[in-house]
Amino acid sequence: MGSCGAMDLFLIRHGVTEWNRQKRYLGYTDISVLREELRTLDQLRKSLENTTFDKVYTSDLIRCKETLEYLKTNGEITADKRLRELNFGDWEGKTYLDLKEDEQYQRWLLNWEMEKIPGGETWSMFTTRIDSFLRERFANIGNGRCKHALIMTHGGVIRYLLLKFKAVNSFWQPAVRHGTAYRLKLIRTGGVWICSSLQEVPAPEKENS
Repeated sequence: MGSCGAMDLFLIRHGVTEWNRQKRYLGYTDISVLREELRTLDQLRKSLENTTFDKVYTSDLIRCKETLEYLKTNGEITADKRLRELNFGDWEGKTYLDLKEDEQYQRWLLNWEMEKIPGGETWSMFTTRIDSFLRERFANIGNGRCKHALIMTHGGVIRYLLLKFKAVNSFWQPAVRHGTAYRLKLIRTGGVWICSSLQEVPAPEKENS
């Protein structure tokens, strides 16, 4: 992907929405962030204020656009619907308690990489569109001029990208928090981008011993 030998990629999950707070499945449904939650992003905004991004990509959903606007990042912004969260179809807006007696939901929980969400996506459909984004958009940030790039997106997308760039060994680790930036130092080896280090921005506070 591209010809840039090294770069920093920042992955940021959007701010908290009411459905997030209520633990409802939220994929393609286009709802805003909670305005009172945006102030929790102040430390992240301060951490990023001196970084100039050569490229900024965002999901086209409003919760990502609002978070990006609040952070006031520098750089040319491109919205791309391929950066949306998994489409939860008929389960959008529902909670675990709403669905726990549904046999199809139970099958999906046990085999989420193979089972299709009714009215939504399979894991393969989800990863295929993100891979398409990487090929068609991410490849274009090469040629040695890109030092910093940012992707504003959703929790599931970030988990997949961390796995894709070999920053983690499991889709479920680490926990991807709202409004946190995950800074990947990427190096291009054999035509493939690989993460050499992963850092949270701002760094999580250490608990007192």
